[in-house]
Amino acid sequence: MIAGTGGVIGVWPSSGTFHDLHAMANGVKRMADVVGVEHVGLETDMLGFISPPVFRSYEQLPDLASALLLAGFSQQEVGAVLGGNYLRVFQASVG
Repeated sequence: MIAGTGGVIGVWPSSGTFHDLHAMANGVKRMADVVGVEHVGLETDMLGFISPPVFRSYEQLPDLASALLLAGFSQQEVGAVLGGNYLRVFQASVG
């Protein structure tokens, strides 16, 4: 339903689900395979976790971008996942 309305689904970097950034990148890939890469983003509510996040700081963005590239995303798709998709929804929402 979210993809059907043009929205974005954020993937949480929970260590309860992913053991490292590479596992998270593969989880993002699985989500993109289901709903389309244009509907997937990075969820970074790092203060709301029960278990520690594998993505703890924005200083890790280059490492996550590299992991996404290794998982099979293009550079353009990595840009979309790491903020471009949210920007599109924001602009559509506020004009």
